[in-house]
Amino acid sequence: QIKSCTSRAFRIFICIPPATTIPHNIMGEKKSNKHHNLTVLQTDPSSTTHVESFHGMLAVSSFIVTWLASLASPLVLVLALIRGYHNVAVFIIFVTIVAYLPWKNGAISQYFQDYLNKYHPLYYDGVSIVFEGGDAPAAASSKHKQTFFAVHPHGAFCIGWALLYHNPSMKGVRFCFAPALYASPFFRWFSRMANHPGSASRPSMNAYLCAGEDVALPPGGFEEATLTSTNVDRVFIKRRYGFVRLCLKYGVAIRPVYVFGEGRLFSNVQGSWATRLSLNRMGIPTILIWGRLLFPWLPKKEVKLHIVVGRPLILPKIESPTKEEVALWHNKYIVELKRIYEEYKEEAYGPEKGKDAKLEVW
Repeated sequence: QIKSCTSRAFRIFICIPPATTIPHNIMGEKKSNKHHNLTVLQTDPSSTTHVESFHGMLAVSSFIVTWLASLASPLVLVLALIRGYHNVAVFIIFVTIVAYLPWKNGAISQYFQDYLNKYHPLYYDGVSIVFEGGDAPAAASSKHKQTFFAVHPHGAFCIGWALLYHNPSMKGVRFCFAPALYASPFFRWFSRMANHPGSASRPSMNAYLCAGEDVALPPGGFEEATLTSTNVDRVFIKRRYGFVRLCLKYGVAIRPVYVFGEGRLFSNVQGSWATRLSLNRMGIPTILIWGRLLFPWLPKKEVKLHIVVGRPLILPKIESPTKEEVALWHNKYIVELKRIYEEYKEEAYGPEKGKDAKLEVW
């Protein structure tokens, strides 16, 4: 069943099952001739008003500020208790309790998701989300195969991952991120309101895939964030075998996802890679970033984001895959990721910049 409505500032296209609640900004599907692709989101920055852009800034700020507040909340709680700021301590404890209660999403969560999905994309100089082959999870048929969405590049704050997270086309997909961030109260509450979050810990990932869930994860992790550059596109994947091993174990298809423009959202200090990547392996982030001049925590506005969800790479089910089998399918995954980059780079960056763009695989 195809539902449609009109929005002046942007267009969203998605096939919605009959029983699904339709957000106010859904327009109906649009298929391109290129591999029968399905475009589920395409914004028109020329018609975005200042008010809509301001709401977009609020949307992306809520995501980033909540992320940062969550990381700082344990230290803030301790300081509040030591210094006698009891109101602050009570607030953090309250948020923690609410974040861990077993509530289900209702009307408030739906409104929050609709708000993020409507306004967040309007912050940038254009956003588009394309599914190769026309298969989006929310419109999946009975033949839909369990899928692992591997999102690249990580970037400073996973903005492309966030745009997918609250898009209706990915409804029902469990988006996984760092266990420490998932455990932190503010971001846990925020992410539960926005969609369907999960922990990227090995036991949790095994549980999700064993239960037959679709999962999304940026496998590049801290290392890929560290390598972020406004001039060079980089992914950190050569040593990332774990997600391929899990997908082989449960017979799960992998869809490579590339977010063109992610690295251009924040400037990042370059160099000293060996030291910084070594610290990353110990779980220590080593990015030093800034976005807008007066608001460095905000991404740069003048960036166009083009998100391509690649076609599924169908893996066999091998309960205990050997190192050779994991390496074989890991190499096939990298080949597919490179194909997506080469095939869509000129569409994303324009003919002039796109033809010279190269993907560095670390």
